[in-house]
Amino acid sequence: MRPGQIEPNDFELAILERMARGSPSIRPYIAKLHVLSREFTGVGSYTKFRVENSSSKLVDGRLSIGLISMPGVPNGMGAILFCKNGAPELLEIYTNGDVLWDGVFTGFSIGANA
Repeated sequence: MRPGQIEPNDFELAILERMARGSPSIRPYIAKLHVLSREFTGVGSYTKFRVENSSSKLVDGRLSIGLISMPGVPNGMGAILFCKNGAPELLEIYTNGDVLWDGVFTGFSIGANA
């Protein structure tokens, strides 16, 4: 997929789906997400989302997972999803340690206990 795409990429979707296992309330939003921006920091990335029809009755919060294996990142990676009104707003992906990551996600896997 091209870097300028407006939908979440396969890596982001896999992370979101794993998070939805523990927090099913985000699952309905995943298919409706549009990427507003994506920033690579060298040791991770930030993906900002726009979602239609979030519920102001739901609370703000965050979800996280660890145990993301990535070729070339020996200590693995993790992710935090910040939600506003119960809907995904910002996905932060980070390396454990100070190892650089270039944004290529070919060959990733997410551990069973993530």
